[in-house]
Formats: sequence, C-alpha cells, structure tokens
Amino acid sequence: MIKVKVPELMQKKGWNATDLMRKANIAYRTAHRLSKGEADAITFDVLEALCELFDARVQDILEYVPGSKKK
Repeated sequence: MIKVKVPELMQKKGWNATDLMRKANIAYRTAHRLSKGEADAITFDVLEALCELFDARVQDILEYVPGSKKK
C-alpha cells in the first residue's frame, strides 16, 4: 500500500483542503482526497506541486508500506 502523508504535512501548517487547493493550485476534489489521505492516484504534476509547496521530497509525501493492502 502507498500511504499518503499529506494530512500530516497539512496539520503541521494548520491548513485545510481549501488552503491546499489554493496554495498548490490543484482541483478541490484532489486537495480534499489528499487532505484525508484517501487519494488512490496522483499525477506527477500534483506530486511536484506538493514537493514544492511543502519543500519536501517524494518520500516525505508518499510512503510504501509493504505487506498491507488498501481496503
């Protein structure tokens, strides 16, 4: 399973989905799903925007969790 770590990054900044949408210039639906850690796909454009926004590396945004499956 790939864990989306965006909720933790947003919490540190005190942001909600609307803040993420505006600051990363992404669709609200995408921002909302990322803010809940529920995204099941992400484009490289969005991933790049998140890395720039949070001044983070890909592994700070996404984490591979071996041996677990998303239900």
